[in-house]
Amino acid sequence: MRQTVGDMIRSMAVVLALVFVIVLLAWRPDPEAIRVVETAPLVALAAGTAEFTVQAPASLPAEWQATSARWESTVESDGANVLHLGYVTPRGEYAQFSESTASGPRYLDEQTASGTPAGEQVVGDVTWERRETDERRSLVLSDVGTVTVVSGSAGWDELIALAGSIQPVTTSG
Repeated sequence: MRQTVGDMIRSMAVVLALVFVIVLLAWRPDPEAIRVVETAPLVALAAGTAEFTVQAPASLPAEWQATSARWESTVESDGANVLHLGYVTPRGEYAQFSESTASGPRYLDEQTASGTPAGEQVVGDVTWERRETDERRSLVLSDVGTVTVVSGSAGWDELIALAGSIQPVTTSG
C-alpha cells in the first residue's frame, strides 16, 4: 500500500502505450471513396445546345470512372461553354476531356496547366499536339471552330486511350 502518484502515472503510461500499439496495428484507414457520376445526360444536353458537333469519350472500359461532368464556361473561356468530363483512370490517375469553341492562349493555358509544346501524337488518323508540365500531360486538338483537350496526371498511354475513344455525339430528333 505504499504506492505513490508517480507509480500510478508510470502504470498509466504503460497501459496507454499498450493501447496505442494495439490501435496502430489494427488501424486500417478507409480509402476515400470515388464519387462516380453519370456523364450521358450532360453530354446529351451539350450536344443539344452546342453550336458545334459535340464529341465525347465513348465505350471506355468500366475501370474508367467518371468523377466530374460540367457544361459551363470557365474563367478563361470568354463566356464559351466548355464540356468537361473528369475520370479516374484504371491506374488511379486523373484524366480529363474538355471541348469548347474557346481557343485563346489563356484558355489553352487553363486547360493544360500552362503546358509547353512537346511534339505531336498521332491517335488513330488524327494528329494531336502534346503539351507538358512537370506534373501534367496534355493532348490538344484544334479543329474547325473547336478545341479538344485531353489532359491529366495520367500517363501518355492512358491519355492516348482516352483521346482514341472520342466519338461524335448523335442527338435524336
